[in-house]
Parts: sequence; C-alpha cells; structure tokens
Amino acid sequence: GTGSTTDFNASVMYRKQWAGFEGSPVTMNANAHMALSNNRMGAGLIVLQDQIGADKTTEVTFTYGYHLPLSTDLKLSFGLQGGLINYQTDYSDVTFNPADGKFVNQSEWKPNLGSGLILRSEKFMVGLSVPKLLKATSTIEEYSTSLYNQHAYAMAAYVFQLSYRIKVKPWVMARMVSGAPVSLDYAASLKIDDSYSLGLFTRNLTTYGAFAQINLGDNIRFAYVFELPTGKSVGTQFTTHEVTLGVRLGVLNFHDLNTIRNF
Repeated sequence: GTGSTTDFNASVMYRKQWAGFEGSPVTMNANAHMALSNNRMGAGLIVLQDQIGADKTTEVTFTYGYHLPLSTDLKLSFGLQGGLINYQTDYSDVTFNPADGKFVNQSEWKPNLGSGLILRSEKFMVGLSVPKLLKATSTIEEYSTSLYNQHAYAMAAYVFQLSYRIKVKPWVMARMVSGAPVSLDYAASLKIDDSYSLGLFTRNLTTYGAFAQINLGDNIRFAYVFELPTGKSVGTQFTTHEVTLGVRLGVLNFHDLNTIRNF
C-alpha cells in the first residue's frame, strides 16, 4: 500500500504475456510512493499501460494512504486512489472493410476511483481492495462496448519464521470481477536473510509459475516472474515473463531503510 514502507519506493515493471504470440498482451508499470508525516501517511503515483493487439489502455493514478496503529505490532491502513484511464484503439495496421463501423479508431478518457484497507502485523496480513469502483462503457454508432467493470481483490498472507535466516510466506488472493467467476491465486515463497526470495504460484490450479527476487543492499531490488503455458488458454505454446526493477531511498529525515517489512 501507499506509504506502507518507511521510505521513498519506486519501481518499473515489464510483462510480456504469451511471448512469441503476435498481438499478445504487454504490460508496463511505473510507480513511486513515499512515506509522509512520520510514516503515518503516504502518497504515490502509478502509470500503467496495457496493450493487446490494436487496443491500448493507459492509466494515471494518484494514491493516498493513512496508517493507524492499533498496537505496537498491529496496524490498519486505509487507501484511496483516483485518476484517469485512456482507452485507445488503433486499426492502422489492420486490414478491414472501411464501411464496417466496428473498426473505427478511437481514444477516450474515463475517470476512475478506488479504495482499500489492510490489517497487518509482522506475522500476518489481510486486505481488501477495490481499484476500480466505477463502471465505464463506450458507444460508437450502435456498438456499445464495456471498457471495464468493477474489480475487487481479497488477500491474506502469513509468515512462518523457520530460523533466524529463513522465512516461509504462503498467501492467497481472490480476484472478483462483476459478471465473471472468482479467480484464486495461491503462492508460497522462501526468503533467506531478508534478501533472497524464491516462490511458486498457481492461478485457479490451471496456470503455474515461479518467481524470484534479490535485494542488492538496502536500495535496489530485482524480481523475475515466469509463467508456464497452460492447456486451457490461447497461450498453450507460449510462456509469460515479467521483470521488475525497484529502488528505495531515504529522502526525508524520518525515513528508515533499516526497517525490514514482511508485507
């Protein structure tokens, strides 16, 4: 969540789904968040772009978080976000009948609001997030298209301290989208010396993958995610890759890079 770490935190991510499949989804994300007011609040900016074939979605979102201590180890965080989403369709590279009204280049901006809350300690975390509270549609001539529906995410995680150096963290996340079945993610990671992480995950027990993260000192982190092709998707012969590069800095005098958080 925004400001959940006691520092300035920024990252860039690139995801290529079904690599080698023409027109497959590509996602790019750049975000930055900073703890404010003695780490009681936080603010951030997220820029996200998705491209699938001729369709491109660009989101610009501002975030705010407030963190309420309930005890020395328990904290309740509230988050709000708001921004704009641009939906663009470009058929310049597509061959079609010019008289067909379904193939019209378009670009539309729509507002978006979201909210969420997280209850966490050093051992566990439970949360609920609704990043898309609004529903949006686009109408061109007589054709009406749903741009996005309401999304909700519920998540829970726990950390088992196996030894001074080793932690195991299982977690589960449910994705709920209006008009679609609930999607479930299960994962578990092994963390060594709070610097190296390896894990496995599955989505609905039909997609499987692995992930790894390495922290280079207190400031730099690098993560990689690999998804195996499944027998129930268009990408049965193609893998998915995701890379993330992150940085954390002590910008304000109350920022603390020595604080290690499990969540």
